[in-house]
Amino acid sequence: MNKNIMMLLLVICFTLIGGSTVGAHSDHAKPQDLSVLVNGVQVQSGANHIWEGKIYASVAQFAELFDLNATVGKDYQSVEFNGKTITDIRRHEGEMTAWVRELADAVHAQSVTWDSTENEVYVLALPKGTVQITPVVPAMGEHWSNPQAGDLPIGPIYGVYNGRLVFLEYMIAQEDFTKGKNHANLAGMKGVPSPAVVQIDVEFQATGHEGFEVPHYDIHAYFISEEEQQKIK
Repeated sequence: MNKNIMMLLLVICFTLIGGSTVGAHSDHAKPQDLSVLVNGVQVQSGANHIWEGKIYASVAQFAELFDLNATVGKDYQSVEFNGKTITDIRRHEGEMTAWVRELADAVHAQSVTWDSTENEVYVLALPKGTVQITPVVPAMGEHWSNPQAGDLPIGPIYGVYNGRLVFLEYMIAQEDFTKGKNHANLAGMKGVPSPAVVQIDVEFQATGHEGFEVPHYDIHAYFISEEEQQKIK
């Protein structure tokens, strides 16, 4: 069989059995072709790369997004980051890099997803203890919060869709406004990377809704456009 035809058949077979995974991409993907995001914020480094089916990101730049430090071991075999020891590391383009999964685990990230069409890895890293509390709500997404922290019903509540951060929400009772009550220093994106706010919705719920059944205002700060928001089903 012609060698070129054989190679073509191998590529087709590989695609059919799972070529959309990270391993399907070249281990030598150019930095500009690979995007590493944490909550939608770029890990800016030319050292980010794919090696043997795994994505490695700059340890220093990843840590900087969380305003944390990372320390390379004297033997250059490990990195200490946020109380975790990371051993899956590589020196690349003059920087120490680590497997994104281990970096994500060190910051208690909720998920790591891979978009093969965009050659993009997305780390969802909300404050520790944040969990999903509702299924997908049309034009909004899933609602996530930390029930154990006493944040509800006011918030923060995080909107997530397909593993990506969509919005940050607070719910303020109408009575609080009429009485001039302050809500100062509310938790939000403290300690985790935050993308830019694209739009803000302030909606009055005259009779409340499930989860907060009093008249109140839902305040959503969206990190996506109105067009993207309406595509959420």
